[in-house]
Amino acid sequence: MPHSAPILADLLTRNRYALTAKSTPGIKESDVHDFDLHDIKILGIVQDNANVTIKEVAELVGLSQNACWKRIKSFEDRGVIKRRVTVLNPSSLGFHLIAFVNVKAAEHSEEWNTTFQQAVLSIPQVIEFYRLAGSVDYIIKVLLPDIAGFDSFYKVLTSKVRLTEVSTSFAVGNIAIQAPFPCLCH
Repeated sequence: MPHSAPILADLLTRNRYALTAKSTPGIKESDVHDFDLHDIKILGIVQDNANVTIKEVAELVGLSQNACWKRIKSFEDRGVIKRRVTVLNPSSLGFHLIAFVNVKAAEHSEEWNTTFQQAVLSIPQVIEFYRLAGSVDYIIKVLLPDIAGFDSFYKVLTSKVRLTEVSTSFAVGNIAIQAPFPCLCH
């Protein structure tokens, strides 16, 4: 059982009433899901190991295989489980540099934003991409083999769309990667 399941269950219970379409702008009623402790346990298990069998999940949570399968299928259908992935070691594949690129938009029109987002998403080195509120408009996480790879990325990025300001920070060490949501780990 995920060690934080009771904490998550309490948060979900309290937030179930706070997160409604009426009280939270941008949240549709269909986006709010009810989860019981079995759901939380299942999500924690499959998040930690996407290759776990239905039989193993059923044994770990104390439900039948059919009940577990139906819940997992429901999570997939509702978008709770977006996809299943394998986490690779970037260094073993020759990617030794992680860059965090902060971008200030040249303008804030819908057309510019769409063009910029499409341009960034077309660059294969981009592994994460966020629009922000604050002193910068976007942050782009880029995985590269070396500084020359960053220079190539930068030239491609700045040639695709006009930008006001670009600043970059490079990771010098990895403290933690919390691939599974911490509150669902077991």
